[in-house]
Amino acid sequence: MRSTIMFFRKYPPEYTVIAVFIAIGLVLQLTALSNSGFFSDEFLHIEAGRHPAWGYSDFPPMIAAFAWIQNLFNTDSVFINHLFNLAASAMAVLFCGLTTIKLGGKWLAVLATLLCILLSPGIAGTRFLFLPTAFDQLFWIICIYCSASYCQSQNARYLIWFCIFGALGFLTKYSIVFLFAGMLTSSLIFRRDIFLKKSLWIGLLIFLVLITPNLCWQIKNLFPAITHFSQLYDSQLNRLSMGGELKKLFLFSNPFTMIFWLPGLFAIPFISKFKRYKLISFALCCSFVFLFCAKGKWYYFFPVVIGAIPLGTVFFERLLQKRKWIIYAYLTVLGLTGVYLLPQGIPIIKLQRFIELYHKKPNKDGKIPLAFDNYYSTEIWTRILNVVNKTYIELSSEEQEKCFILGRHYSMAGAMNLLGKKYGLPQAFSLHSSFEWMPEFDKGAVIIAIGESNWLEQHWGEYFKYVEEIGIVENKYASKESEYNYRIFLCKGLKYNSVEFKRFIEN
Repeated sequence: MRSTIMFFRKYPPEYTVIAVFIAIGLVLQLTALSNSGFFSDEFLHIEAGRHPAWGYSDFPPMIAAFAWIQNLFNTDSVFINHLFNLAASAMAVLFCGLTTIKLGGKWLAVLATLLCILLSPGIAGTRFLFLPTAFDQLFWIICIYCSASYCQSQNARYLIWFCIFGALGFLTKYSIVFLFAGMLTSSLIFRRDIFLKKSLWIGLLIFLVLITPNLCWQIKNLFPAITHFSQLYDSQLNRLSMGGELKKLFLFSNPFTMIFWLPGLFAIPFISKFKRYKLISFALCCSFVFLFCAKGKWYYFFPVVIGAIPLGTVFFERLLQKRKWIIYAYLTVLGLTGVYLLPQGIPIIKLQRFIELYHKKPNKDGKIPLAFDNYYSTEIWTRILNVVNKTYIELSSEEQEKCFILGRHYSMAGAMNLLGKKYGLPQAFSLHSSFEWMPEFDKGAVIIAIGESNWLEQHWGEYFKYVEEIGIVENKYASKESEYNYRIFLCKGLKYNSVEFKRFIEN
């Protein structure tokens, strides 16, 4: 008891709040992991860790480096395969709190900031999944912390740290260039003296050195990232309604957090008391506008929102210094709505309880659509694996030696490789997205093919002389018709060798 009292006396309350929220955040994440399987996109990044490279067509190399380390444990454990998420989430909470303090916030501002971060279903959900977005948010807030530290102290070493963490962010998700563009615009308007700092140019040199291997990979492979962005824009982003995306942003960031991050973006740059931090606030404002003009999806804006929240909470803490009861009341409402909304982002309650609590009803096709498949994926993949394994063990030993598993979608191949180890299944491959890998085989190969509802027997008949549908696995939680069922086929008598087969599949 005495040691606890001494702790609270020794450390300011702001740091106690941060420590408590880190603990709460970890408990929430661990609870969610116990109720969760794998999200479909996670399989691609876990598989990338088995094929280390300086770049991939759909994403930078950092996520694969994290996966490579997790893969050293050689397990399909959901917990192990999210170790870096746990670390990144704790560090994000830490730097959100430290940024608030650096901006002049006291314990109440820190409390408000971390409530907003922790009880936003969208932010919590994107940090929970093993995707680049989780680590992208971390590097954004670290860069903003470095900027706040520089604005406060004028210590030029923070410019170097900004460049270092900016490079790590670039190697995690290329969208951090919107932060760079915002900072450049803000610096040209308000702080042109920064460009005369020797430390900035040292930092930029380090930045260039760190990203050079990825740039060389891009050049060698004719800039697949640009091709990917172009295809993404033409197929998805160009069709987005930005009004609809902003509506999703307001909803999934918890509508009650808006009172903090909107002023942080669009009011703080013009308030004289925050003149010292105008560089940061205007940079975030510009980043938001640039993302909007580029037609970014709603969750692309979360790093900007996370950076703007500390500015807003510090502003209101000062504004309502003599009326703190207003902040207490508002944070109570924010907390209650956050607790209600949070299970929509991460599975902190059991699946059936979630369906009952949020009144999820079957649609006209008898499905109960759920947005994230990690809630139910373990059940689905277990059933698919049972069908595949039964088929595989019924093959002759000669056929087993030349058997491969083909996943129409990268998640199918990734799931077979990760979860199929304990069954002793052969290697799976896919030509979808960044997975794009196929082993060499001849016309004697036996293929167990997995596809969605719309991949019927006649499709595989184009490539094989003998095709048998060996199983249909229903997905009663599918949100798309194409995912209502998974069809599994045994294919023999390949009409082409692997090189020709790959060319036909790609076309």
